[in-house]
Parts: sequence; C-alpha cells; structure tokens
Amino acid sequence: MKLKAFVYLLAVLLLALPVIAQEPPKEEQPPATTQTEEPPAEATQTEAAPPPEAPAEDESMNRQSFEETFAELLSTVDTMNKLKVSGYIQAQYVNDERSVNELTNPTTTKNLDQFSIRRGRVKFTYQFSNTSRFVIQPDITTSGVVLKDGYVEYIEQWTPWHHTLTAGQFNWPFGFEIGYSSSQREMPERSRVIRTLFPGERDRGVQLSGLGMLEKFKYQVAIVNGTGTNQSFDFNKRKDLVGRVGYTFGPLDAGASVYRGSDLVATATNPKGIEFDKERQGVDFQWFTPIEGLGIRGEYITGKQAPNPGSTRKESFDVKGWYFYAIQNIGVRHQLVLRVDDYDGNTDVKNDAVRTIGGSYIFHWDGNSKVMLAYEQPKNQINDPDDNVWTIRYQYSF
Repeated sequence: MKLKAFVYLLAVLLLALPVIAQEPPKEEQPPATTQTEEPPAEATQTEAAPPPEAPAEDESMNRQSFEETFAELLSTVDTMNKLKVSGYIQAQYVNDERSVNELTNPTTTKNLDQFSIRRGRVKFTYQFSNTSRFVIQPDITTSGVVLKDGYVEYIEQWTPWHHTLTAGQFNWPFGFEIGYSSSQREMPERSRVIRTLFPGERDRGVQLSGLGMLEKFKYQVAIVNGTGTNQSFDFNKRKDLVGRVGYTFGPLDAGASVYRGSDLVATATNPKGIEFDKERQGVDFQWFTPIEGLGIRGEYITGKQAPNPGSTRKESFDVKGWYFYAIQNIGVRHQLVLRVDDYDGNTDVKNDAVRTIGGSYIFHWDGNSKVMLAYEQPKNQINDPDDNVWTIRYQYSF
C-alpha cells in the first residue's frame, strides 16, 4: 500500500509541474500620455490584440502520453504487490569425529570437517487472486542447485474450508517434522527416523487439503510417485497414498498420519526388481506447556521399509522410530533445546537401534538472523563408532 501511495503522489506532482513552472503573464503598462494626446488608430488596435496562445492539441497529447505511462506504472506496481519473495541462507561449520584426513579418489575426501552453505533458498509466491497460487523454491548451496518446491494451487472460495488442490513437487503430508521449515527447526537436521524413511522430505504428485471447524481441524491427502525427488522418474507403475489429519486442542496440537505404497527393488535373485511393501503410520503432538516459554513435541512412527538393492530378502523390514523435543525460550533472544531420537531399522533383530542425544543453544541476533551451536551424540546399541558432531551455524532469513 505504501508503494501505491508513493506512485499516486508522484503522479500528482508531475501533473502539477507544468502549472508551477509557468510564469504568470506580465501586466503591460499603458504609455504615459496627456489628456489632449490621442494615440494613432493603428497603434491602439495593435495594443488591444491578445497574445498568441499555445495550441491546445499539443497539451492534450502530452497529457494523454503521461496518463498512458502512469497506467503502465500502476499495472507494474499492482503485479509486484501480488508477488511475495522470501528466503534464507545457512552458513555453517561442522566438526565430525568420523573425519579422516585422506582422499578416496582425486576429487573426493573422507574429511567431513567443512565450512559450507547448508541451505540457500529463495521462495517465489505469486497469487493473482484468492483462487490460485504459484510457488517455486530453488535451493542454492555449495553442492549445487536443486528444486525444492514447485507447484500450483487451486483454492475454492465457496465453503469455509477453502479446499485446496496442489499439483507439482511438495512436502509429503506426513507427521510434523517433515513440513516444519528448516529455517525454524531448532536442530541442524531432522531426526534420523525422518531422514531414513522420508529422504528429501518431498515428492511429486497431487494433494487435496483443507482447514475447517473454526480452523481447528486440518486434513491433507496426496497421491505421489513414492520415489522422492532424488530422481526424475518413478520405478514402478503403482502410485503411493499418503495423508495426515490434525486437530488443535488449545495449547495442544495432535495429528495422525498414514502412508501406503511400494518400492521396486532389484534383488540378488531378480535384477528386474521385486515390489516390496512400503508402509508408515504415525502420531505426533506439539504442546505449549503451562511453564513459561517451555514447549515439547514428539512423534512416533512404525512401518515397513524395503531392503537395499542387491539384497536376498523377499519381504520388507519392520521398522520403528521416534523423537522428542524440549524447547525452552528465555526471553526473546535465547533458546535451549534438547532432542532425543531413536530409529530401529529391523525390529526382528535385537540391539541394532541407533539412539541420538543432542542439544543446541540458539541466539537470535535480531529479527532476521540467529546463531546456533549444536551437538549430537549417536549411540549404536552394538559396535558404537566415534561419530559425535558439533555444528555452528549462522542463518539470515527474510
């Protein structure tokens, strides 16, 4: 609105300039004469003749040209008002105990201690009307440029639910942490169970969603390829179904999610591939506790996960995992965070789960930037390697 007001003020000033700049005509003084002296008739007629006026046609053409230019300017401003640009960048240093000071080949290394740009995202949202929306978000990092989000949305306006149809590449509608923005998350990366079962957090397909019952109930259901975004095609003909429903009980949000699909995997006995069941079901919650500044959240997931290519298995693994956060805000600038997560990649085998205990301190430098210092200590139940990780990250968002 401020931009429009400025444009209108500019137009008024430009219209007024010709009037302000125009000098008023000088009043001619009659020559000094006596009562008995009369000017010649010819001179009297000459003095009485009015001064020549500028052609009205030129002034009309100038005004018309200005009005056309002003209309184009207003159209450009109106278009820009419909475009929203946001984004963030994360610069970080990681110290990982797994680092080895050696090369694996002339272009790669086992060293994991690195300065890097973990995420560099710019999100463009264009909404011409209340019934449709266009979104695209590239991620520009030290590893290259990839597309994170790219979709169109159609939003109905006939019911309070505003049911929305989304088509393209978007987050899997499962649980809480998948859709929780990396710019807001209190630990450097998502929990192990999410990273394993939902790598990349996104897929391609169509989704129907809505928000109703006084904006307390939300549903999302999608049909997707099931292969994520690491490749540009789907291995099998079958498409996967995924969805979540959630309800807000005042300070408590709770949700339930389900995923049904399959993976086509080449095995040692069948290089053309066998379809393995891919299932997930989970529950999640987020609670703003009565203790000032303290919030907790958690998620529990069970399901079936296909084996890696080349395996001799003929059925999927039974898997399970969970995470728990405790987040304490201290004033408006400080946060203390504790996270515990656990993932068991085969519940039929004992002592093969990985539990990670981690925490972070976050200092909000100002409204746009923050600094995070985080530590994570994964613990394997057997054969636990040295793989603790320190991360220091600076983030700026707009």
